[in-house]
Amino acid sequence: MTELVIDPITRIFGNASLRVDMEESGRARVRFQAYGYRGLERIVRGAHLENLLPVVSRICGVDSLFHQVAASLAVEKALGLEVSSNLRDLRNLALWAQFFERHAISLFVHGLPDLLFPASDPGLRNLVSIYRVDEEVVRRLLGLKSLGTTVLREVAGAAVHPMNFRPAGAARDVSQEVRRGLLERLNGARPLLAETARLVKLILRRNEELVNQAGDAPTAYLALKGQSGMEIEGASPALLGPEAPHPALLSMEELPGKLREENSPSSHVRYAGLEGVDRLKVGPLARLNVNGRYGSPWADEELEELKAQWGFPVHRCLLGHALRMLEMIHAWERMMALLQGPPLEDIHAEVRPAAGRAAAMLEAPEGSLVYILEVSEEGLVERLSVFSPLQFNLRSLEKSLSEVSAALGGTEREGKAEDLLQMVIRAYAPCIPCGVH
Repeated sequence: MTELVIDPITRIFGNASLRVDMEESGRARVRFQAYGYRGLERIVRGAHLENLLPVVSRICGVDSLFHQVAASLAVEKALGLEVSSNLRDLRNLALWAQFFERHAISLFVHGLPDLLFPASDPGLRNLVSIYRVDEEVVRRLLGLKSLGTTVLREVAGAAVHPMNFRPAGAARDVSQEVRRGLLERLNGARPLLAETARLVKLILRRNEELVNQAGDAPTAYLALKGQSGMEIEGASPALLGPEAPHPALLSMEELPGKLREENSPSSHVRYAGLEGVDRLKVGPLARLNVNGRYGSPWADEELEELKAQWGFPVHRCLLGHALRMLEMIHAWERMMALLQGPPLEDIHAEVRPAAGRAAAMLEAPEGSLVYILEVSEEGLVERLSVFSPLQFNLRSLEKSLSEVSAALGGTEREGKAEDLLQMVIRAYAPCIPCGVH
């Protein structure tokens, strides 16, 4: 038996390692290892609802708003709170901004060096090397990331752990003057966004062999299915089987009964999935395959070009980078539309304690995030269960890594194996803090 150890895995959110054991039969045993204290569900027991959002926000800085809103959705459903359409629009504006910012980091900082320098020394395969070759390109790419950060800060109050939103309410609205300024900045970034999309498509075409090597096994896909395309929240969960022609809708009420968790023998990240489903994938590939389109003109126009080049449904994991670019365009279009909405009214909602139970699901940047909440009559948390994107993706990630390892023939080509395995991991863009919480 031969062994390959990658410690640490670089250019991901958080700390993790990988161990691959190659048996004489050619079968690869993969162990994705990540550790952390999974005590959040116990910490919040007995906490009042008013303290729930600040606690769950600390699960992850880069996804903090998604955890806050997932908890808010669960509280609203459990207590039967009405949420105005204006408040939902304001909240979605902030979510799309963090979505845009998060994808910019995953794509430009984590993934792009793999595609630009696939054969270079790993020590040179990073954003600093790109900066040394072309300083202006890096400045422009990070300018897109800053654009999302700016919108997020103005709408949510802060870029990390923002506290503008609460269940069924918000602390403040965004003034018309600020909205006009944000619209001007977003509109001015359109040429750069289009140029970046062309760059990503070009680089992927030049790396077609690498894209095909990194795995393309079909799996089941879980995502929210909107009426006209991709949505972050407010849509129905849907499951698309590996051979199914159309996704099957799931009700939010039945979802908790179908969810399953299982301990990993080598990690603090627990496997999550659905009853009767062997391998499940969430994230950019799942959202596209379930919805078939984004539902905004520019993103759908770009999507047609991608389908013509790579086919549909999309199974190749490295194409997740291209889909993140398309989701950034979709997020840009959604932000442009939401910023032109009417002022928010009745933002200070009163939350009266009551007993209740509910599940909520939204689309975080790297996939489905599910909260299951039970509340007592006094407004105290009796139970909280969190299912993160990495938990849903873990089995598929390890299977992809096993297939790539077996195809490469173990450690005889150790350098190439290590490079390609890390590229596959970064294509999934795992968020370790969310996974171990």
